Amino acid sequence: MTPQIPAVRRRLIERIVSAARRIPSRRRLSARSEGFLRAYYHGVAEEDLAGRDARDLAAVALEHLRFGHLRPRQRPLVRVFSPSARRDGFGSPHTMVLVVATDMPFLVDSLGIVFSQASIGVHLIVHPVLAVERNRAGALIGASLAGSGPAGTDGAHGARGNRPESWQLFEIDRQLDPQRLVDLERRLLATLADVRAAVMDWQAMRERIRDIAAELGRAAAPRREARQAQSLLEWMDDNHFTFLGYRRYRLRRGRDRDTLVPARASGLGILRVPRPGVPPPAPTALRGELRKRARAPHPLIVTKANSIATVHRAVYLDYVGIKTFDASGNVTGEHRFLGLWTSSVYERSPREIPVLDGKVAEVIRRFGLAGDSHDAKAVQHALETFPRDELFQATVPELVHVVRGVVNLYERALVRLFVRRDAFERFYSCLVYVPRDHYSTAVRGRIESILRTELGGRDVESQVQLSESTLARLHVVVRTDPPARPSIDAARLEREVAHAASTWADRLHAELVERMDEAAALAATKRYAAMLPTAYQDDVAPQSALADIAELEALEQSPTQVRVGLHRP
Repeated sequence: MTPQIPAVRRRLIERIVSAARRIPSRRRLSARSEGFLRAYYHGVAEEDLAGRDARDLAAVALEHLRFGHLRPRQRPLVRVFSPSARRDGFGSPHTMVLVVATDMPFLVDSLGIVFSQASIGVHLIVHPVLAVERNRAGALIGASLAGSGPAGTDGAHGARGNRPESWQLFEIDRQLDPQRLVDLERRLLATLADVRAAVMDWQAMRERIRDIAAELGRAAAPRREARQAQSLLEWMDDNHFTFLGYRRYRLRRGRDRDTLVPARASGLGILRVPRPGVPPPAPTALRGELRKRARAPHPLIVTKANSIATVHRAVYLDYVGIKTFDASGNVTGEHRFLGLWTSSVYERSPREIPVLDGKVAEVIRRFGLAGDSHDAKAVQHALETFPRDELFQATVPELVHVVRGVVNLYERALVRLFVRRDAFERFYSCLVYVPRDHYSTAVRGRIESILRTELGGRDVESQVQLSESTLARLHVVVRTDPPARPSIDAARLEREVAHAASTWADRLHAELVERMDEAAALAATKRYAAMLPTAYQDDVAPQSALADIAELEALEQSPTQVRVGLHRP
């Protein structure tokens, strides 16, 4: 049974069908094509249909039908083109992307990542899931809206049966460079391959994590940490982690360096090998601190990978590693899972998440505060609202340091900066607290620029938290290339960030308080920050404004006196 849609949309779709009947063709529009058009636009919003020419909508849908007619061996089809009336029979100010693929989770989101990363705007998305019947050669026999009944037929034989297919149309910013069209098509096909690999191996990855959780119960690793890791793996398997890739690594020890060697045949999902366009994994040399961390007996590694997900969400992949041990407790390798924490991880209390619950309890214990005290409640609130990725990745001492600093702010309108270096030296995690009334997009941009420059970053990502607190929290992750900078002057960096977050009035007050008592400085700041226009504040530094303020003050004392000042800016 076909799901009901608004009457207005039905009328708009029938207008498209009528327009299709008038398109010049070698043969009359078939009933099958009419049914395809109705299914194709069934889920498209009325405003999108009403805002476009019905003939153009009919023409692009029929072109999609022609393009998707033959699909041998279920391979995905992608076509990227900028239509012209002479060549295609219809025109458009936009470029068209046609996709036909086996229906799978994450398809629309994942293809959208390609356009977002290329800074290409999307103007229309049509993505019906059709119940499609094809013959053994992959030729289309019939198609209908998935769940609406059997597909139509034109009498062909040797059918493979109905299969759900995702037919997607994207209208994107017009692309004039032919090579750009080729590159987009290649990237879209690569993304479809990633989605297919992740979806096909999803169950196998879940089975692997269950086996590994069971192995942890027998591993020669610290008992308490092994149990915590085991609980986390079981929790991940309970729909709290989107599994995208898995691979096993073996640790080969050496005299002055160790090597982490991938077991290529173990790869699943996006870590499968071989895969078109993806080089085989290479061994990783471990020296110094990285070598020491690899040999440490702690069984669990939770961090961020150094690549952005091509499936589902365009964020850096979450990396969960589980070390393997020999009978003597020596580390022998690692099971590595790549994927994305589901939204529930960021919405739940950390006290309800394995591993995090133990960290939170230990941080609170180290403060040694009475449970009903103001500071104890402040510590608990800081931990409850702490970025989840930071809770996973930071050590207990690092968390104690940051939480103590946050609690000691006591909601004062101050700027504080806390910097943590990733254990694998791939990024800096920076928590910046700024008075909420000072925060703006421009302030964020200035802070990001300072942190990128000072920390030697190649890329920056940030998230802001605005709440009822007097402080806004900005979490900035600065991606770097090893080796890390030998040292950071955290105090100087905090001063630079504070200056970037300060207003003209803040800087004027700092200048005035050096020349008069605090009450007079505060009164003068309020008066002249409100009196002097924005254009003046943009052009004149507070230190330079002191002379003008002195002249204004003098005029008040002698309003009839004529005063002239000449200066070269």
